[in-house]
Amino acid sequence: MTVDLVQTSCGTAVPFYDFKEERNQLKDWAENKGREGIQEYWEKKNTFSIDGKPTGI
Repeated sequence: MTVDLVQTSCGTAVPFYDFKEERNQLKDWAENKGREGIQEYWEKKNTFSIDGKPTGI
């Protein structure tokens, strides 16, 4: 067997299985970053897809 790629998810924005409450981590993170901080994050993290192709951002 050859494994080329393995991914995991942090689960930050994934809802609880049985709804108990909203998770605020992602909302709080975004609010702390602000619009400019989010734009910078996108430019740093989302310019290439997982297979190395440009995303057009």
